Amino acid sequence: MHIDKPSAQYPTNPERSEGAPGHIARTQPLMVIAENMQRSIAALGPALAEIEPPVSPQLARNMAATEKAWRELEAEFGLLTSLEVSEAVGSKSPNRSYAWEQRSKGRLIAVKRPGGLRYPGFQIDREEHTVRPVMEDLIGVATAYGRSEASLALWMTTQTGYLDGERPVDHLAQPDKIVEVAQQAFGVQW
Repeated sequence: MHIDKPSAQYPTNPERSEGAPGHIARTQPLMVIAENMQRSIAALGPALAEIEPPVSPQLARNMAATEKAWRELEAEFGLLTSLEVSEAVGSKSPNRSYAWEQRSKGRLIAVKRPGGLRYPGFQIDREEHTVRPVMEDLIGVATAYGRSEASLALWMTTQTGYLDGERPVDHLAQPDKIVEVAQQAFGVQW
């Protein structure tokens, strides 16, 4: 595939202009985006070919969207190792068992990512150096409705109509409100 150099018609780093429908904000030059896309296609093609029966386009899109959500969560809040959790809560002697203990007590969630379990960073109050108490309540609600830790993590960082298009993670200062919204959202039956 040949990629032409960017032109004035397609700038490499346009600023997002409010009120310009369809205008795509880019933070990377188009050449880098194209190269990343080519690498993704080169890696995904052979992997998908190995799967029997073939993966549907809908499933492939869903998987790509989910991976994108994980990467955005990691970029904004971090996906911490157990040692990083211990350090974030201000442990004088950071250790890996703190995060495991908090998780086993239902106070902290972890998700499987390449390289092992990771703890979404929004769970840690960095100013108070503690695990946010609301997490225990949210985990309880998610568990009651059969939701996984990964489902709760992604829900926290996804816009919802229950909060007028805002994300639950943006309301961590209002723990009662987030728990109520979680009960409403997770309790919906179709």
